[in-house]
Amino acid sequence: MQGSVTEFLKPRLVDIEQVSSTHAKVTLEPLERGFGHTLGNALRRILLSSMPGCAVTEVEIDGVLHEYSTKEGVQEDILEILLNLKGLAVRVQGKDEVILTLNKSGIGPVTAADITHDGDVEIVKPQHVICHLTDENASISMR
Repeated sequence: MQGSVTEFLKPRLVDIEQVSSTHAKVTLEPLERGFGHTLGNALRRILLSSMPGCAVTEVEIDGVLHEYSTKEGVQEDILEILLNLKGLAVRVQGKDEVILTLNKSGIGPVTAADITHDGDVEIVKPQHVICHLTDENASISMR
């Protein structure tokens, strides 16, 4: 680092390269030692907080008391199911909050396509696997 505030290195080169439709590479140089991490983290936080979108915020699974439980006839534990729901991509038009339901029984995978919803919701990736039912009498119901 230089001696005084007036002697700080100031970025002379600012370059923004569009890598893809969802990624860009921003280059600022030169910077003082450690300033890159500080500026990069601040920029990342600002961008993440200003991005619109929606996500699963609450889950209620019938017959389950807490996230560390297991459910008979379901291959995954509840924590893994919740992580799989975290990866669910949805688009909601015109509403701030919606309630989705899922009811499935019998052997096989439970996917995002099994979720029932109204016309204001679009499941972006309907083949996204939430869990697997391993018993003919097994069922899962959540909202």
